[in-house]
Amino acid sequence: MAAADEVKRIMALTRGDPVKAYELVQSQLSVLVLRTQVMLSLSGIVITVTGFSGRTIAQTSELARNLVASGIVIVLGAAGVAIGGVLRLKWLTQQMTDDTEQTLALMLDMRDQKSRYLNVALLLFMIGFACYCVSIALMLLATQPL
Repeated sequence: MAAADEVKRIMALTRGDPVKAYELVQSQLSVLVLRTQVMLSLSGIVITVTGFSGRTIAQTSELARNLVASGIVIVLGAAGVAIGGVLRLKWLTQQMTDDTEQTLALMLDMRDQKSRYLNVALLLFMIGFACYCVSIALMLLATQPL
């Protein structure tokens, strides 16, 4: 949907009330931040577990070593994209102009840009996490039965 169309829909939905329109977009930005925080928490868990078991995984095989190393680097990259792209702070009041519709369009542009960063971060996280999980699977498969 084009930004101008979305601005018109928001203004119609809020019956032309600029404060309600701004609050609607602000709530969408809050959802992006919340989802980013969840991904960063999961990234922290991956990094922590690697600290405990990374060496054991790396000793399994060259493939496991490469996967766990790649996985952790990619997860770290995902966290960097999320922090730099989504959590980067820019106040909405800095976007305000005298024209409500122009201000909403700027806010929606900010939302869409942050959404793109989050999508990239999530894709990187999933790739890194998959590498990490495969490396763990290789470690488990290499374990001798009791």
